[in-house]
Amino acid sequence: MPYFATDDNCRLYYEEKGEGKAVVFVHGWSCNRHFFEKQLPEFRKRYKVLSYDLRGHGDSDRPEKGLYLARFAEDLRQLIEYRELKDVVLIGWSMGVHIIWEYINNYGCGNISKVVLIDMTAKMMADESENWPHTLFGKYDRADAMDYLEQIAQNWDSVAEGFVPAMFGENYPDKDEIEWILSMAKKNTPHVMVNMWLAIVQKDYRDMLDKITVPALITYGAKESLYKPENSQWLKDNIKGSQLAAFNGGHIHFLQDAENFNKTVIDFIEG
Repeated sequence: MPYFATDDNCRLYYEEKGEGKAVVFVHGWSCNRHFFEKQLPEFRKRYKVLSYDLRGHGDSDRPEKGLYLARFAEDLRQLIEYRELKDVVLIGWSMGVHIIWEYINNYGCGNISKVVLIDMTAKMMADESENWPHTLFGKYDRADAMDYLEQIAQNWDSVAEGFVPAMFGENYPDKDEIEWILSMAKKNTPHVMVNMWLAIVQKDYRDMLDKITVPALITYGAKESLYKPENSQWLKDNIKGSQLAAFNGGHIHFLQDAENFNKTVIDFIEG
């Protein structure tokens, strides 16, 4: 199996298949590369596709160190450099969007041609001193975050059983797909989940969005789940020249409405 060792000796599992323009998929918190199973075969027909497991996730190492977004962005930079990829299209979902923003904030867009930002907010948690409406669930503060961190640490399986169905939105009929996602989520390590939840809820990317100087496609699920649709509209209004696309489903709409999602993203890449 192909692994890449970062400069702090964390082994990242990756897969690279296909030929053509380089496209890199970056998954979200508590997830892994398999979440893009409805995208990878189609994209590999057209592009050189790199998918990988973030540190602490999937088949990658699960270290005690390096569990913060700047390190995850550095991992991505090193992996792209190791594979000698140029003019990359970055496709990130959820925490993967934060990793892309962190990458751009730290390294710029020099080696990026386009970005796809799948259902994420620039700031997950509202501070006491502000009325920020685009948080997780539309209302999420420090007390909520601290309570959730305690739950993750004490009973990760129980947290996963609540979190995974919420990503699909209410009354999603494919129970087998939910169970498949849940089975993968339960394999995570609580110390990684705690550290990375703490990392993402504290981040505020609102002031760096003007650093996104390449074409951006923002996607969201029309069926409200983790974030309200207004969040994605706010991002479109604040990322110059960006495009916005809605799909059937919730936070994980790229699985729920895969055919339409794939076509839209491929059209964006080709455009």
